[in-house]
Amino acid sequence: MATVTYQEEQAQIWETVSEGVTRTLLRAEPGEKRVLIKIEAGRTYPQHSHNAPDEVFVVAGTYCDPGVENGRAFAAGAYLYYPPGTEHRASSPADSAGCTILVWNSGK
Repeated sequence: MATVTYQEEQAQIWETVSEGVTRTLLRAEPGEKRVLIKIEAGRTYPQHSHNAPDEVFVVAGTYCDPGVENGRAFAAGAYLYYPPGTEHRASSPADSAGCTILVWNSGK
């Protein structure tokens, strides 16, 4: 029988990506990676690209990306798929409460 793995909130190790942006690794296996990212209001995750698809699910708050529909805001429950080679820059508007996103990709 398969074993269920889990990670309690208090066991998560948060690292600073840039000012007002933190992340914690939830799962990393060959070919898959899951990361939870918190972005404070008015802050931005550095622009980057991936060789593999990158998928984002907005868990809470307001998420924006200047490259998606001129910086359209996405609320909790929104899902975004970034094809391989797409450059993007996650942010949360200054007039919001920030956001938490779940990001999954191939981990390469």
